Amino acid sequence: MQNKDWSEDYLKRMIVEQRKHMWRDDTIEMYSRWMGLKQGMTVVDAGCGLGYLGWTYWKYFSEGGKYCGVDKSSDLIEEACVMAEEWAQGGKVSFQQGDAYALPFPDNYADWTMCQTLLMHLEFPERALAEMVRVTKPGGLIMCNEPDNLSASMMVVDFSENDVADDYILQRHRTMMTWVRGRKKLGHGDFSIAVKLPMMMYDLGLVEIDSRCNDICNFVQPPYETPVQKYRMETAKKYIEENEDDQRRHKREFKEYFLAGGGSLSSYYRSMKKADQINEEYRKMCRDNLENGTWYRSWGASSFFCIKARKATWGLLPKGVPGDSTRR
Repeated sequence: MQNKDWSEDYLKRMIVEQRKHMWRDDTIEMYSRWMGLKQGMTVVDAGCGLGYLGWTYWKYFSEGGKYCGVDKSSDLIEEACVMAEEWAQGGKVSFQQGDAYALPFPDNYADWTMCQTLLMHLEFPERALAEMVRVTKPGGLIMCNEPDNLSASMMVVDFSENDVADDYILQRHRTMMTWVRGRKKLGHGDFSIAVKLPMMMYDLGLVEIDSRCNDICNFVQPPYETPVQKYRMETAKKYIEENEDDQRRHKREFKEYFLAGGGSLSSYYRSMKKADQINEEYRKMCRDNLENGTWYRSWGASSFFCIKARKATWGLLPKGVPGDSTRR
């Protein structure tokens, strides 16, 4: 994934859609107090994309503050600059093309350095995290919003009358474990990075490490009144109408990672045969229930985390840490 162009249509569409209703407003309010955000902070956003974290937290630091977004995609940076004209008032905003492994800022530059769904796509997330630490001032804040998608594969989804057998859920989880292992082996990142970040932070000498789980509970049911419910409905319709090109692309990528993770062709085809059957039954059920307004689905809590820490005001990064520029 780190080698993909995230400005490509289907990938950009995905990152835009996934950020709708990702965090509740009252959760962001609570996190701003939890992290001790202040007006006038200098903020670096690594892998900023379209500047989502910038506008999400803007009102908590913008007065006299500065937001610096960095992304490898020049196309996303160009679009982010245009979008910022609407939300960036009262402070300074800049975007530039750059590498998460070599952030274009001097040591001890930012009061707060952050990222969201960046480390999960990197071959060497500890190097990018070390860079985030490097550019942060002593006593400054580091925040990483990342998922634990492997654990999420064990969530039991309520399919209404079409309940899925336990053996299929366990088989799906085993398949996902192989897929995640292959993805990581090929250097495309760790889909369970969130649960490993606190130790990574500790190894980098960070202090005051803490973590919160996104409090959104995922469900949809009639009469679909709230903005989140309406969004879930639109997402379901897009899932039902997914075109064959997208399906083939997803299967092709899944197969590559599954085989790299040690899975066999025979087990892959068995898994896909069962998955195709389940998905087709589920699509039909969704289509029928959406038409008559009786669609219901519940798939539990989020597996998306906000992990924070502070750069120590004493000492240096441990010797030998990749990206450590504080030790000469």
